[in-house]
Amino acid sequence: MTQTDTTCRDCSAATVPGAAFCGACGTALAAADGARTARGLAVPRWDGGRDLTRYMCAAVFLDRSYADSLIRDVAAEPHLGVAPAPGCDVPVVLRYAYEANARRHARDLLLAAEFLVMAVALLMGSFLAVWLMFLAAWATTLLFALSTQYGERLQRLRPDRFDPAGAPPPPNEAVAQRLRQIDGYAHGNLTVYSGFSPFTGYGQELDSWSLVFDVTASGREGVAPRDFDVTDLYAHIARRIGELSLPCLELEERVFVEGSAVLGDARFLPEPLGRPLAQAGPDLVDALKRAPEETARAYLVAHSSGWGGELVTSVFLRLVRSDSNLFVEALPTVLCPLLDRYRTIDTLMPRPSPREFLAMVLQNLFSAPFVLLASPGRAVTGFFPDFGMRKRLKRQHRQITRLGMFDYGARKSVRQLASATDHRRYFQKVDSGMVLKTVERRILDALVEFAEDHDIDAGDLIRRQETIINNGIIATAGASVESSAVASGDRSRISTILKKIPRPNTD
Repeated sequence: MTQTDTTCRDCSAATVPGAAFCGACGTALAAADGARTARGLAVPRWDGGRDLTRYMCAAVFLDRSYADSLIRDVAAEPHLGVAPAPGCDVPVVLRYAYEANARRHARDLLLAAEFLVMAVALLMGSFLAVWLMFLAAWATTLLFALSTQYGERLQRLRPDRFDPAGAPPPPNEAVAQRLRQIDGYAHGNLTVYSGFSPFTGYGQELDSWSLVFDVTASGREGVAPRDFDVTDLYAHIARRIGELSLPCLELEERVFVEGSAVLGDARFLPEPLGRPLAQAGPDLVDALKRAPEETARAYLVAHSSGWGGELVTSVFLRLVRSDSNLFVEALPTVLCPLLDRYRTIDTLMPRPSPREFLAMVLQNLFSAPFVLLASPGRAVTGFFPDFGMRKRLKRQHRQITRLGMFDYGARKSVRQLASATDHRRYFQKVDSGMVLKTVERRILDALVEFAEDHDIDAGDLIRRQETIINNGIIATAGASVESSAVASGDRSRISTILKKIPRPNTD
């Protein structure tokens, strides 16, 4: 047995057989020979993710709720799986999130002191002191806003200065260990999810389609159809999709498991008080292809990324073979580009113009009372940067050890939280449509080829193929559904009205 099987490559500590992470330092352990990526399909490389990571690092300074959500729902959850974040270096973004919140805590401590002085002055009837303290609080919020947008921390995220290796260090070793574990999920093919959809992290789910065709009907008179293993059909479709000339085309085989079902299943969770595995071995993937389970299923996934890695179009394909039929399920998803407000790092000048400075003065004058009122509570909670993780862990440990019930599924995706719900450019929408139609067509062509090669009647399959390509979906009784009629996303009428309502900046 090699050293990587028994010891951690980083700290040389002894490891538990089958464990996903080192118990001493948190580093993701090297997979054994039986846990290599199935059938040679590599983990997606997600080209063009540098700028994407840079924008998201800037977002944690510009949006407090986003930074809080990343830490509370991802970084400070040592038992949960991690949702995919295509093209994003998640540990780097989380390091910046901790730094951004540490800066906010320092500001909140100062504002809390000013609030207490103001409260005492108000009780004593010294309205001049109250007014002076409000001016001091306003000045504090203004200087903080100026130093955030035009200070060194945000300026180092400019395109010509950003260096992921120069990310701020984690606040302590416990956080560093969790970040090493999170990094391991970027190289895995196993998603443990929570809630309704298993496809968290891949954006908007579009209209799916499915079909069933008879694999016992002969395609040639007097010739019996040849039997086949469904894994061979997966391999054939993967090879045919891989021959397409699409932007940054990546293929992977990914397993999705319901988070509430992994406790007690050593295939996905070797240690109940640890994290789920990040990698499913090829034997397990093939077994789930042949016999899908209620809570665990394998998919062949085709990803195409473009526009600097911000637009990711994916098709999830699953095949189920029974004695007489083959069921085909395909679900397309589109992960849209980041929200526009997170791109301001590219338009900020080194110093504000007089007009920009005046706008910041007025904005902070309006928001200062709200920030001041919130400062005492924020000053207290800021001493617990992991949002009460110790108390949460105790509750989780009771659920795991006493009740034997816990949902290990990922709650949020770092990448999807920062994404828009629609395309920013018309050409992006066209590109997504091109990728989806091209991949769907190739899937259906590959099914026909495989059927004809095995002397299976493909006539019904060809007729259904034209329906799917032309209408995009087959519903009950052959009804078609057009997704363009759905008013949703950032540009819907309701969203447009809400955007016009001014909201104070309480960051």
